[in-house]
Amino acid sequence: MSEKKKLGILLTTSPEHANTQSVIRIAEAALKKDVEVRIFLMCDGVFNCNQVPLLNLLDKGAKICLCQQNLNERFQDEANGITLGSQYDFASNVRDMDRILAFC
Repeated sequence: MSEKKKLGILLTTSPEHANTQSVIRIAEAALKKDVEVRIFLMCDGVFNCNQVPLLNLLDKGAKICLCQQNLNERFQDEANGITLGSQYDFASNVRDMDRILAFC
């Protein structure tokens, strides 16, 4: 049996940006095809951490991590189910994923 495909997604823009909807749609499509999805939020992307459409991806099997430094700089609260991480965690995702998509 072959190993599950892995998709990493970097999101650095705020919820109002069209990138957020693109990330959600791509992640949903990948999850439906049984692809492991890991999303890393940094810069203004951390403002997405309490948005319902993104949080719904957790229930569908996606893993979401956000940059703790960027979160603190923007005085945002963390969301349940989302892991706090660092640039090291993002670098690990880059190493471990089959593909990385960046929405900046």
